[in-house]
Amino acid sequence: MLTRNRHDILTFAFDGRPMDVLHYHHFSVQMGRSRRMCRFSACNIDGRQSKRTTRSGWKLDPRIPQSAQILRECYGNPPKFSRGHMTRREDPAWGSQADLGNRDSMHVTNAVPQVQVFNGGVWLSQEDYALQNARRDDMRICVFTGPFLANNDPVRFRIRIPVTFWKVIAFIHDDTGQLCATGYTMSQRAFLSGEEFVFGRHESSQRPIVEIERRAGISFGRLAELDPLQDLPESSVSPLTRLSEIRFLR
Repeated sequence: MLTRNRHDILTFAFDGRPMDVLHYHHFSVQMGRSRRMCRFSACNIDGRQSKRTTRSGWKLDPRIPQSAQILRECYGNPPKFSRGHMTRREDPAWGSQADLGNRDSMHVTNAVPQVQVFNGGVWLSQEDYALQNARRDDMRICVFTGPFLANNDPVRFRIRIPVTFWKVIAFIHDDTGQLCATGYTMSQRAFLSGEEFVFGRHESSQRPIVEIERRAGISFGRLAELDPLQDLPESSVSPLTRLSEIRFLR
């Protein structure tokens, strides 16, 4: 749950009830009012029932005002940005209604501005790698993803662009049979030079969940206590260059 800037959560009425979470098939999103983008997404994945689906087009969510969403503005061909999924398109595409999960992931409420090369590499493969380590007779994981929304994020095309993103993954580990949780960040160093905005090389790291909680203003409750990096100083964290460097166990 969010612990900071709760006043900025987008609220809306649906079926006569006040709500502050957009529920989709196998995942949910909480939106921020001032930035008009996802504060975080939370997705349940069942790797045993995963199915391949066909990509559909991006769309607005009719449950909230169009003015509360970003459909174009900062999105387009370079120098504009790509729509970066918070919940991956593949992740909710499982079970008998896999295509519904796939289509739901294409709501712009599940997107945050990113340069195309940003959302790839180790970052894009972390859910798949977690599933490889998950309990074999279960193969279920929970993934939470969002941007760090900082006041000094650069403004481009009249939109304040997040520079750094976070992810927390929880699952039952196959070796121990115990719940484990790990946290990650991905950062593109932003450099301002006159009127030009240039992203530096992107970098993924495994990070203590308590650090993500502090920076994002969010609480993961007991999951932070299960983190193998719980007692690791932030200054000792190194970038991830390959998936095998991820620590799931203490």
